[in-house]
Amino acid sequence: MAVKVLIERQVRAGYEELVWEMLRDIRGQAVRQKGYLYGETWRSIDNPRIFMVSSTWGSREYWEAWVKDDFRRKMEERIAQLLRKPETVQLFEELTTLPTPETSTVRRKRGRRQNQVRP
Repeated sequence: MAVKVLIERQVRAGYEELVWEMLRDIRGQAVRQKGYLYGETWRSIDNPRIFMVSSTWGSREYWEAWVKDDFRRKMEERIAQLLRKPETVQLFEELTTLPTPETSTVRRKRGRRQNQVRP
């Protein structure tokens, strides 16, 4: 099942262009990876030092293989030095149907599903 990966980075002042170039280099290598489907890089209108990278992978396993790639790891280490705070990474899966109680992977809390609406 395909996954969408969202990575937000808040860049220190003065390093926006350098980080943008490094993000382009990473994407240039990502497109050659097995399972990479497509990606986009966005910049906040309200704060141009915030970058959001969105990529779509054929499966979580393809994404996880890319995370371990030597080139990517080295570039991420360089980028991390130019950030105001650590990047945030979120993975999302496409829902083709709503999960049922039998198929749901939602963790239970106090005997209730977390996504249940309380009266």
